[in-house]
Amino acid sequence: KIPCDGTVIDGSSSVDESMLTGESVPAQKDEGDKVVGGTINVDGSLRVHVTALGQDTTLAQIIRLIETAQSSKAPVQEFADWISARFVPVVFSISVATYVLWAALLNSSALDHVKESWPYKDDGLNDWTLPLLFAISVLVIACPCAMGLATPTAIMVGTGVGAKFGILIKGGEALENANNISAVVFDKTGTLTMGKPTVESIHLLSDRSAEIFPSGDKSRPKRIQRQAVENILFAAACAEHGSEHSLAKGIMAKAAEYGIGEGLERPLEPVKDFTSESGKGVQCILKGHEIHLGNRRSLLSHEIQVTPGTFNAMENLERLGQTAIAVSIDGRSEAVIGLIDKAKDEAALTVNVLEHVLGVKVYMLTGDNYRTAGVVAQEIGIASVNVIADVMPEGKVQCVKRLQEEGEFVAMIGDGVNDSPALAQADVGIAIGAGTDVAIETAGVVLVNSKLTDVIVSIDLARTIYSRIKLNFIWALGYNSLAIPIAAGILYPVFEKALPPFMAAVAMVFSSVSVILSSLLLNRYKPPQYEKQYGRSLRQGRLGLESVEFTSSRLSSVKVPINCPKMLNIGECTCEPGACECEEFRCSESCNKIIRRNSLTTGYYPGCQMQWGGQCTCPPHLCRCSNPCKPNMDQM
Repeated sequence: KIPCDGTVIDGSSSVDESMLTGESVPAQKDEGDKVVGGTINVDGSLRVHVTALGQDTTLAQIIRLIETAQSSKAPVQEFADWISARFVPVVFSISVATYVLWAALLNSSALDHVKESWPYKDDGLNDWTLPLLFAISVLVIACPCAMGLATPTAIMVGTGVGAKFGILIKGGEALENANNISAVVFDKTGTLTMGKPTVESIHLLSDRSAEIFPSGDKSRPKRIQRQAVENILFAAACAEHGSEHSLAKGIMAKAAEYGIGEGLERPLEPVKDFTSESGKGVQCILKGHEIHLGNRRSLLSHEIQVTPGTFNAMENLERLGQTAIAVSIDGRSEAVIGLIDKAKDEAALTVNVLEHVLGVKVYMLTGDNYRTAGVVAQEIGIASVNVIADVMPEGKVQCVKRLQEEGEFVAMIGDGVNDSPALAQADVGIAIGAGTDVAIETAGVVLVNSKLTDVIVSIDLARTIYSRIKLNFIWALGYNSLAIPIAAGILYPVFEKALPPFMAAVAMVFSSVSVILSSLLLNRYKPPQYEKQYGRSLRQGRLGLESVEFTSSRLSSVKVPINCPKMLNIGECTCEPGACECEEFRCSESCNKIIRRNSLTTGYYPGCQMQWGGQCTCPPHLCRCSNPCKPNMDQM
């Protein structure tokens, strides 16, 4: 076994993580990968840098969470405690009333005509001891224990089952809230998407950047376009060097492909006066030049001189689902970089099952612009009216509050520090296990395996556990409602048999045992199963998910279609009349005219608006664009 948490610094091996994730197939671990104490090294040798010991390890934290969850009370338990607190005096009163009533009846002339046939005197009882027998039986058979056990036993077993499937539920309150969820709000980046944006396009707004930062490589002349692209990437990489933001990592990776980076052909230069604005961008001084990377809000707030075509280029990239970042040098925009963060494979499945099977409204919350967010929403099946874009980190809390004010019971799902306030505000905060420690600490439910489909499992499990709690309550209340009258002798005139106290005690124990056994049956819970169908009829011929057949222990098999072609192909709507929800999607004719080209692979002259779907703007005598642009020159 691996003794503690750490990071692999040397070696390669397969590690059995089934005790943590539930996955039977060992995970491959190489240099830089994290390992968890308690997992089993299967077939190789690993040298691990220890990052956590003892109570700080992942396994110890999971154990603490489970212990806390199993010992905490759900709000429904407070109702059970309220009943139990009043149950004993009520039962005692019933017992006294039983004795008084039977003693009064047996010692009066009201029953003289029938009591002579009753066999209680043959059993050694008289008109005073038979009522006492009934009263004692009432006290013995009444069972507040069954009601007291109904909730905690189900929570204890249910949270243990959740942990087995990689779902940590932090207590009874989170469990009960998860059962009541009516709306789910997903953070986009890193939750619905891979969280690893890659540079897809670079639109050059001019050729000025080609001369700003000499590369020092004089061995061979470079085309002005390539030199401009390299300089833009060089400036962006220097500005973002050291940042942990996913967009920064995407820019650094693309720069490395051009030989720009530490230990590469063109090393990075140190910057001065670096500042970062959350949700907007960064700025710094590089070799005497002021560098600024940011979105529209940042361009406007810093009064950057916007080169003609800047916003058109950004809109073009956003319509293609890319996040557009403007790169400005010395107060003037020089290029727009487009990064794309692809949706996770299970995102469409999760969203559509939540909406169409579990009846939960799905929203997407993001700081990205509406166009980019809308493309991702179309891809996975979220209605555009449920996309909340251009939200600053502090605005996410307000969005959750607004849904709550509209009467929704909200679950927020995120993975970053900026999601933590919204996770805390939501009725249920669900954190992705691969997210930040702050988000995990704030959330009420943690998905250890970082699988989006575990959102479905967590809601389905919470509903299953809560249904079992209600069943336990029904049984406990039904038992007492039936047993107490029998013990009080209500059937004695019919069957002429009194329930002796020892039999009442056996019945009382049986009621408690039956509630415990009912809760233990939760161990037989099986997560929902999905039969996925892939095809190429959607997404413009690209292979993708088209339908899902959903089966669970609570619901019969349900087949869920993944969107209609209009949502994914920007084509004709094929929804059934009266059931169409496509009118809000951006599927107008203008979208069909988008020129889907990647500026990194085309030969447009820097600044030519043909890059982003416009007309060629090069002066006729200076145009050096490649073939896709030149035919338009004849029309000028």
